[in-house]
Amino acid sequence: MQIRFSKNARRLALSTISAAVMATLPGLASAQYTSSNRDVLVPNTGAWSTAGVTLGGTTFVNLGLQGVGRVAANSIDSATGETLGSISDMQITGFTNNGNGSWKGTFNFLPDRGYNSGSIYSNYAARINTFDFTFTPYTGTTTTTAQNQIVMSFTGSTRFTYNSGTAGQVFTTGLLANGIGSLFGGTTVPTTTGNTTQFVSIGGPASTVNNRLTLDAEGLILDNRSGKGGSGWVGDEYGAYIYRFDANKQLVGQLQLPDALVPHALDGTVNFDVNVNGRRTNQGMEGIAQSPDGTKVFALLQSATLQDSGSGNQGRSNTRLVVYDVSTTDTPSAPVQEYVIQLPRIDDTGSTSNGTTVNRTGAQSSIVALNDHQLLILSRDGNGRGNPGSGSPVFKSILLADLNGATNIKGLYDGTGAAVTTSGGVLNASVTPLTWTEALNLLGKLGLTATEIELAKFNLNLNTAPGDINTISEKWEALGLVPTNDGTGQYFLFVGNDNDFQTRTGKYLDASGVLQSYNAGLENDTMVLAYRVAVVPEPETYALLLAGLALVAWPRGAASRAPDSRNLYVDNAALHARRFQWWPPRQRLAHHSQIA
Repeated sequence: MQIRFSKNARRLALSTISAAVMATLPGLASAQYTSSNRDVLVPNTGAWSTAGVTLGGTTFVNLGLQGVGRVAANSIDSATGETLGSISDMQITGFTNNGNGSWKGTFNFLPDRGYNSGSIYSNYAARINTFDFTFTPYTGTTTTTAQNQIVMSFTGSTRFTYNSGTAGQVFTTGLLANGIGSLFGGTTVPTTTGNTTQFVSIGGPASTVNNRLTLDAEGLILDNRSGKGGSGWVGDEYGAYIYRFDANKQLVGQLQLPDALVPHALDGTVNFDVNVNGRRTNQGMEGIAQSPDGTKVFALLQSATLQDSGSGNQGRSNTRLVVYDVSTTDTPSAPVQEYVIQLPRIDDTGSTSNGTTVNRTGAQSSIVALNDHQLLILSRDGNGRGNPGSGSPVFKSILLADLNGATNIKGLYDGTGAAVTTSGGVLNASVTPLTWTEALNLLGKLGLTATEIELAKFNLNLNTAPGDINTISEKWEALGLVPTNDGTGQYFLFVGNDNDFQTRTGKYLDASGVLQSYNAGLENDTMVLAYRVAVVPEPETYALLLAGLALVAWPRGAASRAPDSRNLYVDNAALHARRFQWWPPRQRLAHHSQIA
């Protein structure tokens, strides 16, 4: 039975529910870094309150690191003989509570372009690697040397293909591009009327047969809509582009970017090597996410375009977010919204004294959509294992960001080379960027009385001089958020690293397709961290009512119309409203939380 209540009754119910939910959480505290206080001048390793942060009505609470898992750096893809590689993004499917204190599921890991160092460039076909895994959280208070709470078993890889025309279905490559071409019926230029892609000549003179699409895969979405199983989108750093793939992992189309994000040479032609505007080299479409209701795709450049940048690495803070409406087409011709987010700026020298100068941008590496206007964003430095000579890690954090209140700049700065900044990389005064607050600090001490960083509980460290196998990796680039399904209404947030295929006994395919050996000089394992978190969305996004001490879901039709709607149920057998649980109606929480 569905019962409707007046607006005042609903408000009373919502305020009562909100108070009950918040009573289960500690008092809230402010984050150390926010969009209005974004300069990180000392290592971000201080003690954190076990409270949470709130932005736009959504509260995020870190309940603690509960597990670590490893895959050996020298692991091999049995299908190709190549080094297996690591994680540029992830999706989690089939996540299930075993009911015995453990969980199981499947990691869908997206590696990037293969091993590349010096003169070596891998002819690496973009792919999805799948791992079945079990997760048994460790909730003890003492340090453990075990890093086996997450046990992963490689089950296979699926390489992306595309229809090249004359040569039929072919794989992509990780080799550097040396030209341009077109796919999916589009033309090369202008980019607004076609699907411009980058190609590389393999094994001989450029031709339709030899050319291959170069793809540096960095972002992954498995479509969460009904009837779309196995299909999705992959974000590319080379282009930067967003490709649509079908259930067979065949690339079948593109989402078109504003010209301002596409790299152009001085003469105005598309160019991926000597561009003077558009995406910065190796700073392309790093983060992509799908809204829980499946209607929107968010795409975030890793850092600012060339024309939006100021001097130095620290001038790359003003990066752009584009939002696509995919409710009627999988490959929209233009975004419907566009925003600016100001990423953290850091001093990565590792000085423990009060610094005065920033020298780096905390570029983003992955995003998760919590609803139609809020994102989790992984922002980090470049310090850690895998970056020889770097200092100790200074900043690796997950931000909670909100689009509400930000300026939609769609159509204002979209032309070739159009800048949203003034000289020196200063954001135009007429543009309000996204607000954000630091939600989870990977390097911090959890608890105001804690004396060790949370990572140390699992025998991990921040030492780089010298480092060891337990030194935290340089590149953390993947987020996966799934509900715990244990009656708490909480979530597990999995964070994965990109190890850049670094091993002393590596294997790669050269341009001719011949398997070769390499020695990266160290073993940099694939790693996954697992945090338990609470995410309490703003009450107004729910349609709820309160009847005595029991809660009944508001009419499902009303709830399903809200982009981030979730029906909130409280155990009717409970005699208080502090036992709560929310369930996503006919949709998944985020692009990283697809549940088979």
